Amino acid sequence: MERACRPRGPARREDAAARCVRTPRARRPGRGPVPAGGPDQSRLGSHRATDRLGGESLMTQPPVFDEAATAASAPVALYAFPARAWKRDEYAALRDALPAFAVVSEPGCEAAWAGDSVDAMADRYAQAIASREAAKARPIALFGWSVGALVALEVARRLRERFDIAWVGVVDIAAYPQMRAALASAPALDAAEREPLDASLQQWLARSAMHGLWQATLDGMARPQHDMFLREVVRAFGAALPVDGPAAGSQEHMLWSRVNCLRLGIAHVAADDVPAPVRRWMSQEMAASPGARTEGVEVIAGCDHMGVLADRVLHAAVLRELEAVETEEKQAGVRI
Repeated sequence: MERACRPRGPARREDAAARCVRTPRARRPGRGPVPAGGPDQSRLGSHRATDRLGGESLMTQPPVFDEAATAASAPVALYAFPARAWKRDEYAALRDALPAFAVVSEPGCEAAWAGDSVDAMADRYAQAIASREAAKARPIALFGWSVGALVALEVARRLRERFDIAWVGVVDIAAYPQMRAALASAPALDAAEREPLDASLQQWLARSAMHGLWQATLDGMARPQHDMFLREVVRAFGAALPVDGPAAGSQEHMLWSRVNCLRLGIAHVAADDVPAPVRRWMSQEMAASPGARTEGVEVIAGCDHMGVLADRVLHAAVLRELEAVETEEKQAGVRI
């Protein structure tokens, strides 16, 4: 099966995430409801994206929360962020296993996602979660897979001063800082290399029904990543570059979603501090990749990057973490 966020081809540069940071959770007593304005409004502005298919600026719709009826009254809130923000069913198996699970997504917003950023998504999601949780005074756990893990960490950073962030769970988070460093040190394409590849790219885009999405993604790339795209996608695929259109599951759509995930991850430079206790899980496939670092990471045996979210071992591990928070709150004498 194709990967959500990892282009195939020669010279794939991804490796596994850094070691797990697992620290005791520091409860913050006395934290009251969030003021009516929500979290720091200077960081939670609205996000505007460009629909390059129609050339008009559009405002993304409010995030959608997919959850069971029991989620609103669960003692610990659990919010998950897809790697592909528009793909609301990415966590279907995990949501079925955990009734209190709420998936935060933006279905139908692929055009906006093509030009989005991790920080902009985190701003929107933090504001929406703050509005939902302001009066509930319960711990919050956040969860993400692949690029969604970067979003989860940034949402925690935005909410941590006003809410009790119990932990952030990350699955198969790639080593984007190392990827950025590799790109920065790679030699730039010279004119003799660039011109024919650019010409091939333009010919392909002219035939593609996804021209607008591709252009938005390419416009968001810095020069080193654009050079990588020319080398590892345009040159590697050659005449086989897919043009089967935007239908879900098409080769072209899957390639675009993987490339845009990489764009988002490489472009995002996170702060050095850890915004909350972090729980890390990794598929066996990711753990076996070159340079993988698995210290303090729970490896989910027998599964690959695309199948890890459906694995019952992962479901049980997440449930244990939620139950640990509930137990800690009860032992501390907090009514939940």
